[in-house]
Amino acid sequence: MPQLFKSICSLAEKIYVTTENAVIGNALQVTINTRLQCRLKLIFDYLFFHILLLIPKLLIALYYQNSTDLLLLSVYILILPGGMLLLKNGVSPKKVSVLVAITTLMLPMASSFFNNQDVSPKYTMTWLLSLLFCYITVNRRTTLFLGALLCSYLGLVSWIKIHHLAFPVSDGYVPEQLSPFMALYAGLYILFLMRVFGKHYRNIFMLEHEQTLQKQKQHSSLLNQHLTKQFIILKGLSRSGKSKYLDGNKELLEACLVEIEKQCESAIDYLDNGKLPES
Repeated sequence: MPQLFKSICSLAEKIYVTTENAVIGNALQVTINTRLQCRLKLIFDYLFFHILLLIPKLLIALYYQNSTDLLLLSVYILILPGGMLLLKNGVSPKKVSVLVAITTLMLPMASSFFNNQDVSPKYTMTWLLSLLFCYITVNRRTTLFLGALLCSYLGLVSWIKIHHLAFPVSDGYVPEQLSPFMALYAGLYILFLMRVFGKHYRNIFMLEHEQTLQKQKQHSSLLNQHLTKQFIILKGLSRSGKSKYLDGNKELLEACLVEIEKQCESAIDYLDNGKLPES
């Protein structure tokens, strides 16, 4: 059993890595900006794991023969891989993010409306993740616009409930039968949040740490070059000073000693402050 579990995990990791390389591998190689690299990874992860998240939803919709959810999930299955193709073909990550954010907000909204205006965690968690994704990958203005759309829909649902208005309900929608799956939905969304958004910020920290190490290496290399240069100068000055001393030329000897003192002070100042003196 443990061996089977390891094999499944290994296969899942290979599928993920292969898909990531196929979709954003080229973009990551040509992108120098670490923030943009992390954003590309976040968009891919959001699409990839959202597709996986559709599998249990699809199975539940098939079990209850919920026609509305089956139709909307079919649209999901077309749009989300389409977002991957757009990324692969070099479309702007911001445009792809806007498309994905609108899709993951509006389609659950339509499903909620035709499922008797259901606003249970099954839908609210999807909406919140969509807004969070939009805020990180697009901008605040677009997020506020989508948030206003969501608030307008929730206000409409409240108005419908207060006035006891009746609308056609999707076939196969039975709230009492869906209650046992709420814990499953919550668990899946928690894992989704941890894997996609948690990994995003971990990637940022890791890339920034790598940049810091690279800068430290460059600084150490400059330090070594500068000190080596100064040691060579000091060696030349000491030989010159010795020659002037033997020749009895005290003025040039004094000039050599002054220059040696200046070079030593420059090296000490550089070691203390970490700033390379101007040429």
